[in-house]
Amino acid sequence: TKASAHFFGIVVARTQMKAGSILALLPAVHAHGHVTYPKSRHGGSLAAGGHCDSSECLWFSQPTSIVGAPTLPDLMRSFNVDVAGGQKDWSATMPWRSPGTAPVLGSGCGVGGGNVVPLPNGGIMTDGRQGFDGAKLPKLDPTVWQRGSTQEVAFGITANHGGGYSYRLCKLPTGSSSDVSEECFQRTPLEFASDTQWLQYDNETYQYDKMVKLPRFALPLRKTNVGTHPAGSWWARVPVPGCRLCDQSVCGAGLMPNMTQKTHVPEEGNFTYYGGLPWFHQQQCAQSCAGLNLTACPPGLTQFAEPLPGISGYTGTYPPIGHNGLPYSIVDVVKVPSDLEPGEYLLSWRWDCEQSHQIWQNCADVRIVVDESVEEA
Repeated sequence: TKASAHFFGIVVARTQMKAGSILALLPAVHAHGHVTYPKSRHGGSLAAGGHCDSSECLWFSQPTSIVGAPTLPDLMRSFNVDVAGGQKDWSATMPWRSPGTAPVLGSGCGVGGGNVVPLPNGGIMTDGRQGFDGAKLPKLDPTVWQRGSTQEVAFGITANHGGGYSYRLCKLPTGSSSDVSEECFQRTPLEFASDTQWLQYDNETYQYDKMVKLPRFALPLRKTNVGTHPAGSWWARVPVPGCRLCDQSVCGAGLMPNMTQKTHVPEEGNFTYYGGLPWFHQQQCAQSCAGLNLTACPPGLTQFAEPLPGISGYTGTYPPIGHNGLPYSIVDVVKVPSDLEPGEYLLSWRWDCEQSHQIWQNCADVRIVVDESVEEA
């Protein structure tokens, strides 16, 4: 299809790989994130926040770009926010510049490692499931949602490339994930139920569950349904600004990875990657500009204003560097449509990045009921 051409020459043959450690990828880790609530098939949790201990942050699509010109309102920008058009508008083809239009691999739940081809920007599964369709992960006991209600959802960030996200539902007519597709999710985008969202800190980094109980911290939710796909669907900007240590245009004109060129990167371990060294070195430059390994950005050097003091950054610096991510989840409240047919659904979270040609997706099992009290009885 026309849209699939924007995956820039993806190699279809599955690449056989040995299981490796995410630690080998840290010098070039790219945007990584995952659902932390409700319980997802990918393994994230509110207790772990942005930690990525079990490959939960490795389900995505790359490389992918928008089809056509940017449609995102300027007030929703998250990177290079004061530039629109011209040679310095280096994010013009990134997924977030036209939310929902960039094509994805798989069925709406991401694919392991982002592609069947491993790229040295965090695009490798630690368990050998490179290119595996996330919709085919084992089904879990569903979270029960009453139609017409409002429900909490949340995600964590392991590496922050800005952009924004949407939550969608897809009904499983037979209860089987074989009926799932990105197009199905696009038919039922969810609306945000509040103008506020919250940070909920995890229990791992500082053992909050044992030492101290932190409250949630409220943030203003910046959302839009203008210039989005499907038309009128609601998307929210990631509220945590990345750093702006330098203008990313100094890294050169945007390169796409060469999906057929094997690339040996000594600092990345003994793995066979693709993409080409020129592209890889540009990725390293871009990440340095964004504040790789800074817990929070230096004063005044953020892509946009911090929503709360100290809430900014690219990756966590807690040992091992880059592995633990940002130590909280971003919690939203969404509306469950009142006209949904009861039954089994998958909830899909889709994060379209603005600093990288990447889209993150996770899925969670949900059961829609007419009356939750009857279901519990």
